[in-house]
Amino acid sequence: MSEGGDEMRILIIDDEIEILTLFKDVLETIGHTVEIAIDGESGLEKFRNSNFDLIVMDYRMYGKDGLLASEEIMKIEKNVKILFTSADSSIKKRAIRMGAVGFLLKPFDINVLVREIERVSKV
Repeated sequence: MSEGGDEMRILIIDDEIEILTLFKDVLETIGHTVEIAIDGESGLEKFRNSNFDLIVMDYRMYGKDGLLASEEIMKIEKNVKILFTSADSSIKKRAIRMGAVGFLLKPFDINVLVREIERVSKV
């Protein structure tokens, strides 16, 4: 069970395997169920085939970037919660305007991610 008491099904979409592994390990340790995708297209496919409470989305990825993937995901489920994590601060306003529930500028401490997920779980 997570620190906030609410287990979530989380999909992490990022093209950096080290980030995917770190986020998955930490979030599973605190009780969340986590699936991972290495790019926007495979993340979109996983989203179509399963239900998630939250998507942790990178922006810069090969092929379909995080904004394009998010737009397509929101066409399927407009109330989906998407938390952006990116080193590109220039897309923050656009991500929030399109409906993201939060934006974390990389690099950040893993505890910041955990706290943000706890906050988002209550939204």
